[in-house]
Amino acid sequence: MKKTAIDTWLINGNIAIFCGLHTDNFKNDILASSLLGELVAAQKSRNREISWLIYTDTVQKIGWIVNSRATQQLKFENSSLLNIVEQSAGSALPQDERQALANALVQLVNLQSDSPAVRTIVEKLQQNATVSNTTPDTLVSAAVLLTIIRNDKTVVTLQVAFKTDQEITMDILEQPVFNSTNEHKTNIWLMSSVLDGRHYNRVRDDVLKKLGNRMETELLQIHAPTDLS
Repeated sequence: MKKTAIDTWLINGNIAIFCGLHTDNFKNDILASSLLGELVAAQKSRNREISWLIYTDTVQKIGWIVNSRATQQLKFENSSLLNIVEQSAGSALPQDERQALANALVQLVNLQSDSPAVRTIVEKLQQNATVSNTTPDTLVSAAVLLTIIRNDKTVVTLQVAFKTDQEITMDILEQPVFNSTNEHKTNIWLMSSVLDGRHYNRVRDDVLKKLGNRMETELLQIHAPTDLS
């Protein structure tokens, strides 16, 4: 299998993984536009279905062209995040990029437990969690948002809603502890898109103005080996 370089970032606590080699300008545009979408969505709603629509609508307005959308009611039990991604988005990612995603998740799990990245990811997962009123020690549901930027610049955005009775720690990203939510509700949201550079050139300054210093405070690069086998 060919090697795929990765560059992993946190966007307001959500995981973004660049597969392959991309220019810094392209990365900055993806990071900024995605961050704006995330901040707008988080401000307007904590409901994952509503926030997903707000997020996707926001990034479309500033230059993301949607190639495809899909939702699923996927059943899974004691699954890992990687397994769920492969079930729901496998057709959108070739094998080498699925392996790159797996390696990136392992790298995140292996970070020092007191690192800023670990704290940021865990806090984001906790913010997304809904706890039972009757059994407050049992987590009812949570959600995770992944953005995978492919070698060809296609942006695959995936939101997974899940249940687990495990404590939210970094291990949750790797261990088989995910269970599907109510089987009658959507628990997988998938969007494939590309950034229209000409459109974004016209709105870049406005995006950066709206973000202010959030590019410095809400974006975090994960420093880890980038050449993966």
